[in-house]
Amino acid sequence: MITMLNEEGITFKEIEEEIFKMVCEWGKSFTKDFLEKYDEHLMQTRDVEAYRNKGLRKTTIKTVYGEVNYSRRVYETTREDGLKEYVFLLDIFLMFLYNLWFVG
Repeated sequence: MITMLNEEGITFKEIEEEIFKMVCEWGKSFTKDFLEKYDEHLMQTRDVEAYRNKGLRKTTIKTVYGEVNYSRRVYETTREDGLKEYVFLLDIFLMFLYNLWFVG
């Protein structure tokens, strides 16, 4: 096999790097789809009286497999003191998961 790779002018290192690139692209695509679909789920299941949908905003997160561009919804809500506040329910959910998994 190594002889065949060398005869074709392709090294195992080049194959390894190409596989790594493909896996990273798949990871970025999967992460984008997951975040956007879960954001949509949060929109559909939210308390519509408490959280008014103000539309999508684009953002980027850095991951071990590269930057992931995705869109998430921003909501207008009223705090206990009566002031309006803008929140991303997806961010609140992700912080909950982080605290659950890593903080305890």
